Amino acid sequence: MAYGNRRGASIRTAAACACAALVVAAAPACGAKDTGSTATPKRTDVEVIAFQQPWTSIAKECTNTYGPEGVAYVEVSPPQESIQGTQWWTSYQPVSYRLDSKLGTEAEFKDMIDTCAAAGVGIVADVVLNQTTGAAHDGGWKEGVAGSKYDPTTGAYPAFTGGHDQYPQGVDAKDFHDWEHGASISGYMDQQEVQEGRLSGMWDFDTSSDKVRDIQTDYLAKLYDMGVKGFRMDAVKHISAEDMQAVKTQMAEKVGKDPDDIYWIQEVIGNAAEASGIQPRNYLNTGSVTQFAYVSNLNSALRGDVSALADLGERLGDTGRNKFAIASKDANVFVTNWDTARNPGQAITYKDGALYALANAFLLAYDYGTPRLLSDYRFADRDAGAPGATDTSVPAVDFDEACAAAGGDWNCQQRWTPTRGMIAFHNYVHGMKVEDLQEPDSSLLAFSRGDKGFVAFNNGAKEVTHEFATTMPDGEYCDVYAVEDCSKTVKVRKGKVQVTLAPTSAVALYAGATKGTHPAASRAVDPSTPQW
Repeated sequence: MAYGNRRGASIRTAAACACAALVVAAAPACGAKDTGSTATPKRTDVEVIAFQQPWTSIAKECTNTYGPEGVAYVEVSPPQESIQGTQWWTSYQPVSYRLDSKLGTEAEFKDMIDTCAAAGVGIVADVVLNQTTGAAHDGGWKEGVAGSKYDPTTGAYPAFTGGHDQYPQGVDAKDFHDWEHGASISGYMDQQEVQEGRLSGMWDFDTSSDKVRDIQTDYLAKLYDMGVKGFRMDAVKHISAEDMQAVKTQMAEKVGKDPDDIYWIQEVIGNAAEASGIQPRNYLNTGSVTQFAYVSNLNSALRGDVSALADLGERLGDTGRNKFAIASKDANVFVTNWDTARNPGQAITYKDGALYALANAFLLAYDYGTPRLLSDYRFADRDAGAPGATDTSVPAVDFDEACAAAGGDWNCQQRWTPTRGMIAFHNYVHGMKVEDLQEPDSSLLAFSRGDKGFVAFNNGAKEVTHEFATTMPDGEYCDVYAVEDCSKTVKVRKGKVQVTLAPTSAVALYAGATKGTHPAASRAVDPSTPQW
């Protein structure tokens, strides 16, 4: 769709309403008016990555925060047994599929699933199927965090026995790919090299093997039967699309479900300069994929010309315009994750202060993809594990204490006032298309979501007052980006809204939060919110 001039009084109008199928619960019907409810808007599809957080801590946070604020899913770090070490990435080197990990026991994992479910929150498990551990050259047997033995020199992993111990000897070198006699991946133009070579020297499972598939689908089926609602599949570009689909199909058969009914997020980092067979589009028949182009586009625009976001959904989602595009329904989008956050300049992170809150606000306000937020910890060393991590465990964290003030070891993004407000905004406007998109200059951007919401962004260094058009009805609305208790309001008059935007900030209004009727709150700003 052509939009014409991208400057001045340019206003873009899309279809007034498009009720889409939702992942969890349905939002109010398209065009619905405010019911006068003081409840938080019904949850839709917002996900939060609880990075390297113990199961007991997540369980409590589901009850205290995620459930009440309307989060649909919490993604947890890999739950299987891994190698020992304080570094975060040790979780991505499994030595068995036992559910006793550095983040908790199997019993604690099950309790977390049940506790979060009671709060209305589904658990998404981060799953590592591509590899085991690095192929060590120092020889000898080693021990995982739960005591399982393995020999990374010879490729012997006897604890991968299957869900019914049907493979009592576990796996050995014959169960892994042997591309170029165990060579590591050195380039990404050869599909076979990428999918059979060793990623960073780690033993690469032969996922075409019946034995390997049986063991891995037993693991997935166990997680599902325990109540896990979805799976984030790690390093999927290193597994062939055929193998990935076969694994999901076999797992679905084991749990008696249609594969299409299983929530499946695939980490596939697209790059047009790489082999065609490892691009995200190859995996869309199996599930949704991570849209890393969203990260780079958001990073570039919010650090420069914000109007570049005006047609973001079309550039990233219209396959007729871009052969590498991923349709909105298939795209899992985010500002940053634990990988991009550790590569300086690649993404906007908590280290960027107010710009990070602004980026997450756009993520939740815009109508492209399924949004994933990040809850993580401060770090100086890119390899550093969670605060207090030992070689075999991560200590539980009480977020009521850790988030009692800003600036602690844990960032507590899930509790920040802009986060809470924008989750509510996203849930309330879900299913409404972006309308009245306006870009008066390179630092200002605003749009409405039908008659349900309006948002304006300022990524500039100066405070700006500007009048925008909006499709929202006349009224006095709470600025949910700024406060939780509606102590700051903005008025809409005759289709116009005049807002004053602080530097690197936003204003967000939705029809369910008015001066007269809004979700109850005991404070204006959560104490965990940084003072940018």
